[in-house]
Amino acid sequence: MITHPVTIKDIAKLANVSIATVSRVINENGKVKSSTKTKIQQLIDSLNFKPNAYARDLVKSRASSIGVIYPHFSFDCHEFNGLSQANNGPPLPPYLAQTAHSEDEEKARIEELDALGCPGIVLCHSRSSAQKLNYWVKKLPYLYCIDRQLASSSFQSVNFNHLDAGILQAEEALRNGGRFGIVVYSVLFNHASAQRFSGIIGTLSSHKGPLEVETLSLTKSDIDSAFDLVTENDALFKRADFIITENDFAAYGVINALKTMGLRIPHEISVIGFGNHMISTLSYPKLTTVQYPFNQMLNEVVYRIGKGKIRTRDFRPTLVKRQSS
Repeated sequence: MITHPVTIKDIAKLANVSIATVSRVINENGKVKSSTKTKIQQLIDSLNFKPNAYARDLVKSRASSIGVIYPHFSFDCHEFNGLSQANNGPPLPPYLAQTAHSEDEEKARIEELDALGCPGIVLCHSRSSAQKLNYWVKKLPYLYCIDRQLASSSFQSVNFNHLDAGILQAEEALRNGGRFGIVVYSVLFNHASAQRFSGIIGTLSSHKGPLEVETLSLTKSDIDSAFDLVTENDALFKRADFIITENDFAAYGVINALKTMGLRIPHEISVIGFGNHMISTLSYPKLTTVQYPFNQMLNEVVYRIGKGKIRTRDFRPTLVKRQSS
């Protein structure tokens, strides 16, 4: 029994067909076997399924509406604004889908956007295996990736040098000296965060001089989790000279917790984040961080949808120096 609002995915599963087949029945485009069409229509009627009106508009506007698949929308949401204008399309926003860091959800979202007829699908921070990505690349020539590298001549992507970003974070942390540092990272490693972590640890390990480094993990790299981590390990953090975090949200939580402990930033301890999200300017003191140019990377892809392959381009990190270091 379905206890949640019925989706096109539910109809496809019950009918034992693909999402694309259900979409063809709903939108009355493409050939579908008569018996299959009847079965799908009966399920739609019996379950009172209401096709998403916006999704149907996307099919009608397939020449201009692209699909963007992202792990979750708490980060970089504002970067999607104006995407249609960048693609010279009508005032329709792109079709956004999130995966909650799940490979199965990523597969489902790709199938849904393909069924909607999007002229381009942008896959951000994919968690799929290289084998699975190779499958999608061969099947969907209009699939583009952000921040995922693959040894395939047909693979279209733009990437960011996360290793150098981690090096920049560590170099800034070491700039004012100090003998004890803490690196706060998420247990949900992906290839990007793993590269940054490697850059941080490699730089700190090669430092000439006495230096002790502690790594602490978060189940979620958000404000509340980081705040709790600091308060639960207050004695450890009071010893630290610098803290490097996985992202600006964790850094914001760290700064708030340190202030409740009476520590002065950056006089007694410095904090360095990653991303240069809007929240980095809202902390007090304002956060020193490394710029992650997601907006430019996304537009690099959007401008090239329908114009052939994306030229190979790696975006490099830059340090945004503020008052927390």
